[in-house]
Amino acid sequence: MKCKICNRTAIKQEFCPLHLQAYQNILEKFGKWKMASDVSWTEYLGMIQKNSLTGEWAKDVAKHLMMEGKENVK
Repeated sequence: MKCKICNRTAIKQEFCPLHLQAYQNILEKFGKWKMASDVSWTEYLGMIQKNSLTGEWAKDVAKHLMMEGKENVK
């Protein structure tokens, strides 16, 4: 199976190891953002994409999740 984002070999949840790590980090950090600012999942993904300090892997995942219209799985 190939990664949904970059076509590398996927290992879990249809992501390659690099995008999977970014995905897991996004999910983990969202809980903290949600408690601190009551931000929505979509707003959070948008902030990730706009933040100049966010890594490219995380930006790729955030863009992919927004395009798929995926709701937060937590």
